[in-house]
Amino acid sequence: MAAIEHRFASKMWRAGTLALSRGTGMAAQMAVQIAVGALAGPAGIGTLQLHMAWGSLLGELVGAGEPTRALRDHSLNRNKGSAIKRGLIRASNNVLMYAAALAAFVLVLVFSGLADALGLQTGPLLASILISAPLFALTRLLAETLKALDMAMWAVTLENTVMPVTILGLCALIATGVVAVSQTAILCSAVAGLLLGLVLMALSLRQRCRGADNRTAANTGHPVAAISVRGESLHFWLNGLLNIAFLQLPFLIMPWLVTVEDIGRYAVAHKLLNVITTLLILLSAVYAPRFARAAAATNGTELRALLAATQRISLAIFVPAAAIMLALAEPLAQLFSLRPGDLLPLLLLLCGGQLLNAATGLSGVLLNMSGAAHLEFRLLIASCTATALIAAPLGLSFGANGIAAAIAGGIALRNISSFLAVRRHINNLESQSL
Repeated sequence: MAAIEHRFASKMWRAGTLALSRGTGMAAQMAVQIAVGALAGPAGIGTLQLHMAWGSLLGELVGAGEPTRALRDHSLNRNKGSAIKRGLIRASNNVLMYAAALAAFVLVLVFSGLADALGLQTGPLLASILISAPLFALTRLLAETLKALDMAMWAVTLENTVMPVTILGLCALIATGVVAVSQTAILCSAVAGLLLGLVLMALSLRQRCRGADNRTAANTGHPVAAISVRGESLHFWLNGLLNIAFLQLPFLIMPWLVTVEDIGRYAVAHKLLNVITTLLILLSAVYAPRFARAAAATNGTELRALLAATQRISLAIFVPAAAIMLALAEPLAQLFSLRPGDLLPLLLLLCGGQLLNAATGLSGVLLNMSGAAHLEFRLLIASCTATALIAAPLGLSFGANGIAAAIAGGIALRNISSFLAVRRHINNLESQSL
């Protein structure tokens, strides 16, 4: 019992340090919302949120599933520096190729006049999204590789703090009168933050792969093979797209249903409730490589234990954090210049879905890391479709609150389904190994 308590305490300590790192990033993101709102108003917050939503979605599109593959494969061969370099070069070339194809497609739309017919904005927002898409993809690729190499703390720190700190630097220049306030300037700072984070990750990986252990291990042994299923690369790609689409779904449909100011109000609630999403991202940085290694060894007992650990840690952090957030809903609304009563209903609705998200742990991540990406794809398709179908009428009838209710229901449906699928998949893995 003492050994079990020590292991759990160790896991909680590691999760706590990761949460502290991510919390710093979240504090910086909240500061960005406050600063941008004070300087450019809710419209500035809404524009920045649209940039993030579309940039990350298109980044996942041009990423072609390479970040997920890097996390799984490099976690099995984390001491083989040359193999990691080859994998990163191949993946980066694929990302740049798809990004060039995307840019060419958009340019054709613009110069042919189809962009105007489709209602696409061809100003600074579109330009920033096209530039950011490959940067998002490459950042994810390098961050997932750092996590696979047991550098989760550094990866999480760079992923979540560099961009908001860069935007805050611009806000300071605007506040002192050095730079004129404009949405273009804010978008440029977001792109610059992405680029800076990417450079820092590349330098970290270069140093890691040059380490003495990597240079020695690179010339000996063969790479460890992960569980591989036909069509897996496509499913990694589609799952990444659907995950981003599911996360950003309200911001993808709200421009057709509500005003930019309402998007900014929802964005505040979304950022605050991002605590649990962040928690699962943090846990995946630690547990995804462990899932991959346990699955490669077809160790069902270890997979169940790892999943149960993510459930306990998620609930232990989310429940008190959500309670505090709900208790402070009105002061937080004032902090973000929202009207009284605007924030609490959104937080209550989203908390219900995120509670189930925490209770089911990293079920989706386990499926991706253990040769069941196709199952995750089917569940994502079903949950995204159901959520979109419900969100449109609820949004038209009840505004942002209706969309929040639909998103909460979609989160619950997705995570319960994934948890049930994981239990069955682990049983299948064990039966196949006998």
